[in-house]
Amino acid sequence: MRKKLIFIIVLLNYVSVGQTVLTIDNTNIDIEEFKNVFYKNNNESIITKEYLDEYMDLFINFKLKVKAAEDLMMDTIPSFINELNGYKKQLAQPYLRNKEFDEKMLYEAYERMLKDISASHILIALDEDANENQREVANRKILSIRNDILSNKISFEDAAKKYSDDKSALSNNGYLGYFTAFMMVYNFETAAYNTKKNEISKPCRTKYGYHIIRVNDIRKAVGTVKVAHIMFKDMNHANESPAKQKIYEISEKLNNGEDFKSLAERFSEDRSTAVNGGVLPEFGVGKMVSSFEDAAFSLNEIGEISNPFHTEYGWHIIQLLEKKEIGSIEDLESVIKNKIERDSRSELSKNALFEKLKKEYIIKNNVSKFKSVRRAAYKSVSEGKWDGQYDDVNGTLFTIKQSPIYIKDFINYIKLNQREGSDFDIMYQEFVNQSLLEYEESQLEFKYLEYKLLLNEYKEGILLFDLTNKKVWNKAIEDTIGLQEFFNNNAERYLWEKRVESKIYTCKNKAVSRKVKGYILKKKLGFIVSEKDILNEVNKSGPLDLQILTDKFQRGENKYIDDITWKKGLASDIVLEDGSVILIDIIDILPSARKELNETRGKVISDYQSKLENEWILELRKKYNYYVDKQVL
Repeated sequence: MRKKLIFIIVLLNYVSVGQTVLTIDNTNIDIEEFKNVFYKNNNESIITKEYLDEYMDLFINFKLKVKAAEDLMMDTIPSFINELNGYKKQLAQPYLRNKEFDEKMLYEAYERMLKDISASHILIALDEDANENQREVANRKILSIRNDILSNKISFEDAAKKYSDDKSALSNNGYLGYFTAFMMVYNFETAAYNTKKNEISKPCRTKYGYHIIRVNDIRKAVGTVKVAHIMFKDMNHANESPAKQKIYEISEKLNNGEDFKSLAERFSEDRSTAVNGGVLPEFGVGKMVSSFEDAAFSLNEIGEISNPFHTEYGWHIIQLLEKKEIGSIEDLESVIKNKIERDSRSELSKNALFEKLKKEYIIKNNVSKFKSVRRAAYKSVSEGKWDGQYDDVNGTLFTIKQSPIYIKDFINYIKLNQREGSDFDIMYQEFVNQSLLEYEESQLEFKYLEYKLLLNEYKEGILLFDLTNKKVWNKAIEDTIGLQEFFNNNAERYLWEKRVESKIYTCKNKAVSRKVKGYILKKKLGFIVSEKDILNEVNKSGPLDLQILTDKFQRGENKYIDDITWKKGLASDIVLEDGSVILIDIIDILPSARKELNETRGKVISDYQSKLENEWILELRKKYNYYVDKQVL
């Protein structure tokens, strides 16, 4: 049966491509569009002919409304165009990717996450905007340092202290500790992961300058841990400091079976965590100082407690609460993609897309025009002051697959983006990339059927909402005369069932209920006792001892009203499980009656909207010629 069903679906997909299932006047609707909408709203394995016909009937109504909106040229209104363009930008994003490159980056990042690297580095600082001569000087210097280390003229540690522009090297010899993917800038990370243990990388350039990296260790990723700690502050690491004595006393208490959480709450000097039993947020490699991290990842059993150890902040004991290994790529895919978007890799992804588009579309540069514009603008652009004056602004600067990109568009781009220090040639390349992206966006509807259908859904959805709002929803609310007339003509549909007018007294306990009964009796005997008087007297000892609700109720609106016999007077006490008491005083029994409009306005508006919509659909079905190809359906 399953194989037969699959065969039928495949056959339907094969024979249906490009076939018209519905025609409205001269507009043809392809079966693919109908299927796209149908299968989004139906996932039943069995679809009957009757159900399909019913759905097509709704689809016709939908398409007739859209046709009416288009005939009114609502798709040319600026507010509609702006709204659709906003959605268009969002919907285009998943298609404006080099998917092969992105997948490669995903797998590369995951493979790196499976390993932790311990490394040291030496930095020769260099500004991102450094000129060629400055770059050459910095590169020669870092190469010279590397050669001296490799030839044993100086140790890596001494070179780091002597030459590195990372000033922390004076105290740590350039040591960075362990790290994993996404913790360093991408170029640095790549150089580290491409260097073997105990070897020194070739110079790599980052936004900070030139680095050489020594890989000290490569290990299987330790994942993440969650621990609790008890800490006593001690910055001096004295052999017999009070903090050390305290932590060892705590260690003894723990060895004697005392509770870690309780001791943390009572004694830990990290008060921000002590109130929570010393619990720290989950962390991974490189997030804590090395000695704390080493102690945490050395624990293996949940509940295991470390020996006392010292960090630059003081003395600690930690208890392991959770330990997790790196998950599968399927588990981490969305996390990795989000990190890539926030990482310097995102720029690589954009550049990969531009390279892909340059291969896909033929770009023909108008070299003479480019040189002419460059001569006119180069110096002023570098000062951030070009006014855009040029003789042939309507000339073609280059073409993308024979589509002209005009000089005036490039001029506008420069005027919007130029700054002091801008490079004309770089701005030109950025403009080419932007133009490629805009051209690709314009082609998405032709390249991807699913994008075309989705965009059409949004377009028609906006049109449908705007016109239905005008013809039905708002009209039903604003047309007060029509609403009143509809109500008068259909008053028999809006009836009150038999009701009781009642007061419900919710009493804290039986003692309160006895007091309340006394006041109710006084009222029935003719004494003037208001609700406010009763509440003031009874609630002297507590504001929630008594609550009073007065209303009219039909069956099904209040469970306590439903459970009693409907007759005037005070009903029997209803005692609840928590000891509170419900008293119900039925003041009047009201026969079935017609509702006033203000008593059922919401329901009347909804029904009036349905009437307006049905009349509108009948009007549209008379106005437009439509035909369903039953054979295709």
